[in-house]
Amino acid sequence: MDIKKGNSLSKFSVPPFALDDEIWIKILELLTPTEQIEANRSKSEFNDPYMGGKEIIVKRSDQSEIAIAVLSEVTADGDEWAIYREL
Repeated sequence: MDIKKGNSLSKFSVPPFALDDEIWIKILELLTPTEQIEANRSKSEFNDPYMGGKEIIVKRSDQSEIAIAVLSEVTADGDEWAIYREL
């Protein structure tokens, strides 16, 4: 999925040191009902692409991508995430 073209952007926040389960729930809340049903946590990828970075590639059971969630900002009040979804 190319996050630079043809995608919609959504944002959400989680408390500092949020667990992957908490982040996953926030991601699901921003997906469409169909995408929520299709999202497969065990097939999705939880990555640390660089020091301090974090991304979650949300996938279906067939390994096709639904969205990419990227940690965009870390503050004392919490972490800001951006979700890129294909249109």
